[in-house]
Amino acid sequence: MKHIKKYEGFDFSQTLPIAPLDAVTEYYCCDECDALWKEVNEAPAKRCKYCGSDEVEDLSRDEWYEAVKTRLDEDEIADLEAEKKKEEESFLDLTKLNKYKND
Repeated sequence: MKHIKKYEGFDFSQTLPIAPLDAVTEYYCCDECDALWKEVNEAPAKRCKYCGSDEVEDLSRDEWYEAVKTRLDEDEIADLEAEKKKEEESFLDLTKLNKYKND
């Protein structure tokens, strides 16, 4: 009976402060050094993380994964697909986004 009471008392109208991980991830490609990288919960990149160039292109999630896939060996593609699926299913607690930032 304890569990039933807790279930009945739960407020389904309240929004949970979570978001899919891929919704707060930005994907980038540097046109100068051809680097690919992604950032979670960061301001949009204006310079390349690796060479400092300002020739940074924003990519969609699918474009980024396709670009990475072309650089991998056959046996590594399965790991990339598993990572992509894990990101789709992972959620980020929005109340703790800046908890570990040093800003």
